[in-house]
Amino acid sequence: MFGRFREIRFAAPLSEPLDMDAFHLPSSGRWRVVVFPGSPCNRLLFTRLLRTAPQGVDMVVLSRPGFGTGHTKVYPDFNEQVAALRPFLPGGPYGDKNVITLGVSYGGELALKAALDFPDQVHGVVTVAALIDEPHDYALKLEQIGGASAIEPFVPNRWHKVRTEIAERRGQIGPVLEALPSLKKPVEVLHGDFDALVPRSNAQTLIEALGPEADAALEIIPGGTHYLEMQYPRRLHRAIQRVISRAEQQTDQNGLHEAQSAGKTA
Repeated sequence: MFGRFREIRFAAPLSEPLDMDAFHLPSSGRWRVVVFPGSPCNRLLFTRLLRTAPQGVDMVVLSRPGFGTGHTKVYPDFNEQVAALRPFLPGGPYGDKNVITLGVSYGGELALKAALDFPDQVHGVVTVAALIDEPHDYALKLEQIGGASAIEPFVPNRWHKVRTEIAERRGQIGPVLEALPSLKKPVEVLHGDFDALVPRSNAQTLIEALGPEADAALEIIPGGTHYLEMQYPRRLHRAIQRVISRAEQQTDQNGLHEAQSAGKTA
């Protein structure tokens, strides 16, 4: 049904272990991309991205805590969300590969936090339409309407989860942004100029937060919507390859510096 990729189930080491599912595109190559979808999380949006993936790149699209099969609770804590990445890091049950993270919309914040939390294991980040500031005004109004006393009893649980995630991110994004100048990994920031949900100014805010010393690149995609993973999947793959290339260069340079230091010590 899914072609080269398949559905997997695994135990995510949250504060209370959680049974989760994901799409996995296995590869014998050295690199793995772990994808954090947005809110509401729908991994089916990423089937085209998986089907167009080049040979040699292992990809995992998480269902994210709260949106997996049988999940009834919401998990708005960034730490809980990022914990779902652990089984796919080096030393985890899915094998030792070099990892980069890719995050879409709300997932963009999680992809960045993962790189901050696991600096020795996550070697780069791609953000796509990342929600860094706020959505467009009309999207905020929809969020507020969902909390109105006359409407809230009729709102589906899935939408309650979205409202909770979007609201509680506001108290968590500040520390992530403050820590970004310490992120010494390559970052690609992609945003469509026709994004109807998250203004492209969010991308500029992210670039500024990364700081002038960052190994970061901004790409504003003409005609790009909020769903670049469906609209232009090969652009995302090219961004992934750029991050991998720069991460490999960093690894080579670090190896050279270590060899030079060892020579001086000897």
